[in-house]
Amino acid sequence: MPAADSSDALLMEPVTRLHTAALQALASDPAVSATSHLPSPYPPGHAEAWIHAATEARAKGEAFHFAVMLPQEGFVGCCSLMAVSPRERSAQVSYWIGRPYWGRGLATRATRWVLGFAFEALKLERVRTCVLDGNIASLRVLEKLGFLPLLRAPNRNPKFPLDASLVFFERLAVPLSSRRPDAQDS
Repeated sequence: MPAADSSDALLMEPVTRLHTAALQALASDPAVSATSHLPSPYPPGHAEAWIHAATEARAKGEAFHFAVMLPQEGFVGCCSLMAVSPRERSAQVSYWIGRPYWGRGLATRATRWVLGFAFEALKLERVRTCVLDGNIASLRVLEKLGFLPLLRAPNRNPKFPLDASLVFFERLAVPLSSRRPDAQDS
């Protein structure tokens, strides 16, 4: 049963083979891959292979890839927790939304839901991510969700402009501003 985002019609569910065709179509848009780690061009059949790997990673607890769904439109993107480390109580988050659905706040809402999953269901303490410094939409998503910038580093991935920088962010389960300095560790 998909989980509903309480703000209205956003649904989140684990990616499955049912999402293959829509994922393949949306991920094949060069505008989507321009600011994500999706390959470009998106190879034919890649969605099926990726979903198979995502299902295996979920079974091992290493990663949790969620389909971002709208009731009328169906699959509109993906939001993922990767590099899940129960020992370090941390993970990395990534997200992408298909171009026809940009500008509707879906990345923010999906990532908010995935953060809840990370902090409440998995009991993680920190989630990290990085974005290109020119990706204003993603920078806004992270700002709205309380991510704090950690560092800026030169881009070394030839897929992206070499004059771009990557900005690394972190979000804590309990923001530092709400931690009492006199609280006792138990």
